[in-house]
Amino acid sequence: MNIYEATVIDRMHHLDLGLFKHQINFTYSLLKEKYGASILNTIDNRLANIPRFPELKIFKISIQSLARITTNEYCNLMKVMIFVLNNLDIDESIQNKLLKLYEDWNNMYLLS
Repeated sequence: MNIYEATVIDRMHHLDLGLFKHQINFTYSLLKEKYGASILNTIDNRLANIPRFPELKIFKISIQSLARITTNEYCNLMKVMIFVLNNLDIDESIQNKLLKLYEDWNNMYLLS
């Protein structure tokens, strides 16, 4: 018996802490490379200015400076990243691709 075929993927570690973490890091790296660190400050400011709602953790400090982000915090980021990235002062084609990426991710995540 192949143990890897018999094992069920752990959603929390595979999706939340694995793939979505990579997606956030990729987004930050791409935007920093193309537009400089100031675009990351804009994203962090948008995250910090989201109105408070019960059971929605919003980051008051830069998520770039956090050493560890919990699964719950990544789930909260999933809920708001489309709105945070929308209407950034970046190339429209890059923005549309990023928005589509996050939309597809959220749809896939809901189905899982």
